[in-house]
Amino acid sequence: MKNPLSMTTCALSISLLVACGGGGSGSSLPMLFPTSTPTQTPPSPTPSPVASAQEKCAVFAGASLAGATLKEATLVPAAAAAAEYCKVTGTLHGTLNFEVHLPTEWNNRLLYAGGGGWDGSINIAPISPSGSTAGYVLVASDGGRQGDALDASVFLNNPTAQADFGYLSIHSVNEIAKEIVRKRYGSDAEFSYFEGCSNGGREALIQATRFPNDFDGIVVRAPAYSFTELFQAFVANGKALAAPGGQLSDAKVSLIGKAVTAQCDNLDGVADGIVSNQDACTFDPSVLRCTAGDADTCLTDPQIATAKTIYSELKRADGTIVYPGWGPGGEDLGWPVWVTGSAIGGTGLQFQFGSGLVKYWVTGDPSFNVLGFDPEFYSAGLRLAATTLDATPDLRSFFGQGGKMILAHGTNDWAISYKGSVKYFNDVATAVGGASTRDASMEFFLQPGVQHCAGGVGPDTVDLVDAVAKWREGGAKPSTQNVVATKLDPTTQAPVLARPLCKYPSFPKYKGSGDINSAESYSCQSS
Repeated sequence: MKNPLSMTTCALSISLLVACGGGGSGSSLPMLFPTSTPTQTPPSPTPSPVASAQEKCAVFAGASLAGATLKEATLVPAAAAAAEYCKVTGTLHGTLNFEVHLPTEWNNRLLYAGGGGWDGSINIAPISPSGSTAGYVLVASDGGRQGDALDASVFLNNPTAQADFGYLSIHSVNEIAKEIVRKRYGSDAEFSYFEGCSNGGREALIQATRFPNDFDGIVVRAPAYSFTELFQAFVANGKALAAPGGQLSDAKVSLIGKAVTAQCDNLDGVADGIVSNQDACTFDPSVLRCTAGDADTCLTDPQIATAKTIYSELKRADGTIVYPGWGPGGEDLGWPVWVTGSAIGGTGLQFQFGSGLVKYWVTGDPSFNVLGFDPEFYSAGLRLAATTLDATPDLRSFFGQGGKMILAHGTNDWAISYKGSVKYFNDVATAVGGASTRDASMEFFLQPGVQHCAGGVGPDTVDLVDAVAKWREGGAKPSTQNVVATKLDPTTQAPVLARPLCKYPSFPKYKGSGDINSAESYSCQSS
């Protein structure tokens, strides 16, 4: 039977007659209403071979990426607690070296580890335990120079080295690391974090203030955020030690340390060898004044003057405070390294670092007598150095893009005073518009009895990367996470004591009963 649609459609357009035919069976509309034809299943494509971890790693060796030259690319097998990863090394403009670890099993996050001293080498090992075990891409660099972390000579009349060390190296390498991550995994890191102590803490604050979009969360430990002010205090302490009669023997230093502990240990409710209530510890070295001639059991007037210089605020001629001074505690462990230098050959690290800034950055004179340095005379040079080296407290942009920050500092730190971090924390509130704005994105913790970055009598192991990640990704402030700091046996790595990590200005106070080495026996109190 003829299809009625065929008749109608052919009448509508003469142009379709060529497709309609003149009648009879099979003359319906093959162009407008095609008949279905049997489908054929195409043959399955041969699957591409999946690249192995070794092959994914090897592609980086000798490659050029984001302006950097990649050198080594080695697949490092799993060992002990460390999972398998690809180690990539590279260099930027010939002097800035970096290293990136790409885990085979990735947690979709990146962690950049800061440096120390004047940098000069790559230390990619994170301070926080989870940084090594949670599957982060790890990144570290050498600050744009190679050599001894005490040697500042490379900065003499070298603007490239100055800029890299001062503020640019972390950002530059981070941009390269992001390209490496994209090439290895096919996507960006979901979250990026930074952790650093000492100069690494300064680098952390440089990132937050100059490149606020680089990292989602930042852990700042014992930051040397103002090199120019801190190092002026270093030089002042060195001058006091060099004054006639101002030297302090190990016996005198031990005397001071024991006197501080005897006076302040019980202020946290228990005699445990740790001064925890730091704010209540006001120590005057004059109580140790010799009354019957010099002896190891007392301090002479010049020695008291040295100690007071170290504890006191450093001020300019007009009374402006340059540096807040150091708080008492842990002198017997810290001074032989940082102040007197008896443990390292006779010149404390404070004066060595201060000398480097004076000779190679401010005066430009390698033969300059640092004991004669007058900060007032070189104030212009110090201000110029500060524009490259020092971090400001203006964290508005970092907070504005959702960034979270943890600041932590050991109270027995004789490299960088915890009082400097207290000042910075207070200055941030002023810069961002109030304490409530600051506290929504930043928390500060003192670590009682802890020396510079680690060591000392207090619990110095605490996972702050895990804490800042939980805050940034889940919204829980570190002060609500029940974070515990521990001290580990150096041989077995088993915890030997623990304390709750207390939000400043509170401290861990003994409850009056229970194991004095257990965190459960303490609560965070303000008095």
